[in-house]
Amino acid sequence: MRYLIVFISVLNFSTFLIGCSSATLIHDYKNQDIESFQASRLLVVGISADKEVRQLYETTLVESLKKEGVNALKSITFFENSFTDQKQSLQQLNAIEKKLLRARVDAVLFTKITNRKDRVTLVNAYQNFAQSYQTFKNYYYNNQSAYLENKHEQVYTIETSLFCICPGQERELIWRGEMEVIESKRLSRNIHRYKSLLFKTLKQKKLVLN
Repeated sequence: MRYLIVFISVLNFSTFLIGCSSATLIHDYKNQDIESFQASRLLVVGISADKEVRQLYETTLVESLKKEGVNALKSITFFENSFTDQKQSLQQLNAIEKKLLRARVDAVLFTKITNRKDRVTLVNAYQNFAQSYQTFKNYYYNNQSAYLENKHEQVYTIETSLFCICPGQERELIWRGEMEVIESKRLSRNIHRYKSLLFKTLKQKKLVLN
C-alpha cells in the first residue's frame, strides 16, 4: 500500500507539471477602500521599447475591451511620439494628467514585462493513462520517456496596474497584478493568454468589467 501511495503522488505531480495553465496569476493587490470600479474612459498603456509589440498589445486589448462595453483607447494614438521617446519630468507628467482629465479619461491601465526566465518542465509523463497495459514490461516501455524528456520554455512575468485619474482625488492605485505567461511562438497568442487571465481577474475583482 505504501508503494501505491507513492506512485499516485508522483502521478499527480507529473500531471501538474504538464497540465499547468499557460497564464497564471502569481499575486495581486486591490485597494481595500474600493469595492468596485467602472471606468468612464480607460487609457491602455503598454510599456515597451518595441513599438510593434506595443501597437499589437494595445490594439488587441482595446478592441477586446470595447466588445465588453468599455470605452477604451490606445496610448499609442493618444500621445505624441515624444511621450515615449524621451523621459518625462514630474512637471510634464502633471501636464499629461491634465490632458487626460480634459479628455475625460478617468482610469489608466499600465502593463509591462518585469522578468523573463527559462524553465525546464517534464513532458509526456505517464502518457496514455486510460489504456490498459497487460504487463509491467509494456507499461514501462511506453512510459519510460518520462525519465528522459524535458522541455525548456520561456516564462514572462507581466505586471499590470490600474490607476484612477479622478478629478479632485489623488491618482491612486486601484489594483495591481503580477502574472506569468508561458511564451508561445506567436506574439498574438501570448497576448491572448494574458488578456484572458486579465479579464477573468478584473471581473472577479469587480473592476472595469461587469
